[in-house]
Order: sequence, then C-alpha cells, then structure tokens
Amino acid sequence: MKVYVSADMEGISGLVDAEDVQPAGRDYERGRVLMTEDVNAAVRGAYAAGATEVLVNDAHGPMRNLLPDLLDPRVHLIKGRPKPMGMRTAYPSRSSPATTRPATR
Repeated sequence: MKVYVSADMEGISGLVDAEDVQPAGRDYERGRVLMTEDVNAAVRGAYAAGATEVLVNDAHGPMRNLLPDLLDPRVHLIKGRPKPMGMRTAYPSRSSPATTRPATR
C-alpha cells in the first residue's frame, strides 16, 4: 500500500501563531521541528498499518519546511517550488524541479 501525506504547518501540534509558521517568525525553526515530528508520527503509523511506501509533500509556504535530516529515513520527500498542483502534487512533472528522494540523515 502506498501512502501520500501532504503536510502543511497550520494544524501541526503546538503551532498556534503566525510566528510559528512564517519563515521570518521568531518561532519558525521550532515550528519546522514540530512539523517534522508530526510527519514522522504519520509515517510510523502508515508503516505500522502496512504501507510499503510513504511519499510526503512539504506543502507549506515556501515548501521547504520539513527537516530532511530528522525525517524517517523511509520517506520519499517532495519539497521546493514550483509544484504544478501545489499541496496536491504527488509526483513531480518532468518540467518541475521538485523531486522525490529518500530522506537522508
């Protein structure tokens, strides 16, 4: 079973203010860690339920928020712009620089 996760910062555990989710915000770096931890929880749950592959789309603002070094190493990550379908991008088109790749530690 393949699982697709589109991750946005609004709704992440503990993020309650614009300062948490905007790159210029004083708590943005903390927000990136919390977002990555929530995605990891979803990934662990997906694999525990039988997933064979998990594709994660970083779908917030600049689309470069998730911290690859902290992501579960089984994740395939889509990050950066442009993405033809934004939050709904599952696989990049040939014309898009966004790429899927295994996360690195």
